[in-house]
Amino acid sequence: MATLDDLRAAVLPGARWLAAGPDVAPSTATSLDLAWVRLLRPREPAFDALEPGDVAIMPIAALELIASDARVPALVRACIEVRIGGIVLVADADARRPWSGPEHDDLVAAAAAAGVPVLDAGPADAAAIERSAIGFLVNHRAELERQATLLETRLEQVALGGGGPEGLAAAIAGFLGRPIAIEGRGGATLAVHVPPDVPWAAAAVAAYHLRRRSAATRIALPIPGDPGANSGALALLGERLPTELERVATARIAGLVALELARDEALGRAVETARREPLPADGPPWVVVVARQAPAGVDDVIDDGPGDVRRRAPGTPNRSAGDGDAARREAVRRETLRCEAVRREVRSLAPVRRLSLRGDVQSVELRIVAAIDGSDADGSAIAARIGQLLGRIVAVSRPFEANAGRSAAEADARATLEAAERLADPPAVARADRLPAYRLLGNLHNLPDGPRQARALLAPLLRGRPDVRRERLATLRAVLDQPGLAEAAVSLGVHRNTVAYRVRRIEEATGWRLADPELRLPLALALRLVQDE
Repeated sequence: MATLDDLRAAVLPGARWLAAGPDVAPSTATSLDLAWVRLLRPREPAFDALEPGDVAIMPIAALELIASDARVPALVRACIEVRIGGIVLVADADARRPWSGPEHDDLVAAAAAAGVPVLDAGPADAAAIERSAIGFLVNHRAELERQATLLETRLEQVALGGGGPEGLAAAIAGFLGRPIAIEGRGGATLAVHVPPDVPWAAAAVAAYHLRRRSAATRIALPIPGDPGANSGALALLGERLPTELERVATARIAGLVALELARDEALGRAVETARREPLPADGPPWVVVVARQAPAGVDDVIDDGPGDVRRRAPGTPNRSAGDGDAARREAVRRETLRCEAVRREVRSLAPVRRLSLRGDVQSVELRIVAAIDGSDADGSAIAARIGQLLGRIVAVSRPFEANAGRSAAEADARATLEAAERLADPPAVARADRLPAYRLLGNLHNLPDGPRQARALLAPLLRGRPDVRRERLATLRAVLDQPGLAEAAVSLGVHRNTVAYRVRRIEEATGWRLADPELRLPLALALRLVQDE
């Protein structure tokens, strides 16, 4: 059978003892076997039944209703007479306010005097605690596994949110209710977290920093890519031995934490590499130009005869496979040579101080960093030259001013290329500042996404006072719908010069050229999806 201390360790690791507990005043009551779980109801009778060994879960809302009729002493006396296994106090989960007040003090004092153990679970869902406690009593191991799954799910959310080692440590320490440390390769401390309301936690952390191996236990973290045995570790700090929940949960999450540490390392290396790699000396500003370059491989190449080597389309059988390994290797060799020749031609478009080519022939994309100036302020001219040389669509990022911005610019250009490739009639040069326009056109078959993309495209015009927004949208609609400014002025009921002035203001605010046919269609569509405000 399980005791209240067992239940706390398995289901409520962050709960605090308030009366007759191991951390307050040890009592034989904490060693009583628990029979069942009862939840206090805000009505009469307060409990459906109460038997020896039951644990009573008391939410603050229910207790306050009982306290209004001065029935707390009677309730505690009934618990004492029945010889319950303990009381769990639960604060309001929504208001997040601590348990306090005379009804709280009266109950704790009466329970302490009678030797009834009392736990403070803090803000939580009382019904969820009841279900977890029943699950623990009915199937001890299954409930431990369920609790471990809850922690694993929480860590997945932290990892997806980019929390890093610090976020993981905070989630684990808060769930287990004890200080923990996450160590990387070679025992390097990556993060230490102390949960609130743990009196001994500060001393445990101090001991850990003084004596690095000072921990109750260490769980190995097999960080991928590390051939050595000393990879990483999750350290449970303090002298308290690990509970069964801590052993089950840490074994469950070790792989996830190790993968997240490996991802964090890879991200750090990528950022450091980006900082070290020199950019063309004539910048800033720079732009990144991206075009497709599938890696040359055996399964990517079709050998149709001498001088005719091409990349295999997805799902196309590899015709060279039947010709033997030698023919396939020769096809790959010729494709590699062709890619190298193309890369040399790209480099020859501008001197090194103005253009650098990243990656190699095995890279998925051609990635070019180009320095730009006033004669090519958005990089579209150099991008057009590259596209003409390659004979395929290219994408150009927004200009960036610092080395650290290169990674974001690459991602920007890559997303733009992917969006433009989905269009029935893609532009020769896809510009990152027009990404919402490409996505809008590409999502016309999916109308639920249309309004969001339309608002993203028109965002520069949707700022300011409502009357200003309405004027901008009305002017833009008239200019796009009518054959000329004179006709647009007639439809708006204003002078032609007024329309010309408004158009100049719109182009200055957005960077658009309303004469550009590539913009006119998506703008016209967006105006029909965005309502006047």
